[in-house]
Amino acid sequence: MADHRQQPDQAAASSSSFTLKALPTNFSVAQDMVREFLEPCSCKMRTLLELDMLIEEVFINIAHYAYPDGEGDATIELSLNDAKDTLCMTFRDKGIPYNPLLKESPDITSDANSRAIGGLGIFLVQKYADGLSYERKDNENRFTICKKIV
Repeated sequence: MADHRQQPDQAAASSSSFTLKALPTNFSVAQDMVREFLEPCSCKMRTLLELDMLIEEVFINIAHYAYPDGEGDATIELSLNDAKDTLCMTFRDKGIPYNPLLKESPDITSDANSRAIGGLGIFLVQKYADGLSYERKDNENRFTICKKIV
């Protein structure tokens, strides 16, 4: 299996970025890269697992939906605030415009068998993130998730 990652840019100790082919199998590479970035922070296992879920949901969505006519890249920019207690991850892709924050919340009160398929991923992202933003800039989707890590 080919390794589709580029080396992280670690110009500053509190920021980094990397680019991966937007393939569903690369979400675990993205998770590993974020965990590597956070090694000096001594995050709780629960926080790391929540971050893994956030990364998987967003990366898989980019891989499946951003490039309907072919393959593309996904860039993840990582930054820690000055207090080093909050991680912000900006997922960038040049795929079709899509603001996940405009997605209607699923009806989680209805029976699972009668519920419409889809929509739970962004619901979980909203539940576990401490801040979310989206912008379309320079022909890119830029979806930022901030999460307290201590």
